[in-house]
Amino acid sequence: NQHHHLIIRPDDVWSAITIQFSYYVNLHAEKLRPSFVDFQGKKELKVHGLGSLFTADYAALATLMSGEIAKNIKDPSIREWVLPGFTTTTDHDKVIGSVVLMAAMQKYFSYKFRLACGLPSVTLLGEPSDWQEIEARAKRLAEFDAGDGLMAEWSGLLAPILEQFNLSAQGKPSTDFWSKVCHHIGGGSGPRYLSGWVTAFAVFNEKGEWQPEWPFVDTSDIPSGTVSVPVTVDDHGTEYKTTLTAGHFGCTIVDGTGLQPALHWRLVLATDKPEVAAK
Repeated sequence: NQHHHLIIRPDDVWSAITIQFSYYVNLHAEKLRPSFVDFQGKKELKVHGLGSLFTADYAALATLMSGEIAKNIKDPSIREWVLPGFTTTTDHDKVIGSVVLMAAMQKYFSYKFRLACGLPSVTLLGEPSDWQEIEARAKRLAEFDAGDGLMAEWSGLLAPILEQFNLSAQGKPSTDFWSKVCHHIGGGSGPRYLSGWVTAFAVFNEKGEWQPEWPFVDTSDIPSGTVSVPVTVDDHGTEYKTTLTAGHFGCTIVDGTGLQPALHWRLVLATDKPEVAAK
């Protein structure tokens, strides 16, 4: 209601979908295990890079790790499905997608980095083919239902929304659709809710559970839009516990009036007390 212009890339929308997918997979990891891997427990995956704890190229390491995941899951194409590949996609976005994939698969793998030495306008970036691809990719979500029907239901909820993105990218926007992005309900001392089609990108909480009052989402229950995964960094024989986080960290203000979702990632050192790695 502050008359900001909205700017959205295909990467922003696809990342919102895959982050929700990650929440769901983690909750139903054992039921979905046969869909992803052919082993029990966790397998440690390692990738190697140059530098030290504070100089290593973690973007490259995360991307390499997504490749290792592809080598160790039943269907390697899942990596390319999760990672964005649109005309707007940058290497930065690939890192975000790689961390999301790592988070989605963290019940099956542990990860180690080993180091040696209100809207006046909406702008959809990319090409129409990008938005068509998101619509096609989202149809695959139903393949990963854990038996509760929720993944299939979510796929059905996303379908008409993504269709409207697709039509808008083709120059056939629906004013009615874009006027129903988000609505605020409630006030006073009671709970406050959001409704509108944006809540279809928040159907699962961070535990992977379906929001109990959906299509209304309590503002206090809006998921963070980020995923985190523990990673052990082996810095020349000294191990550090770290947390790798990626997703939507907020918005970027464009030209003073536009808002654009801001995808970022970070690696946080969990403790400054290193452990000597086993030889």
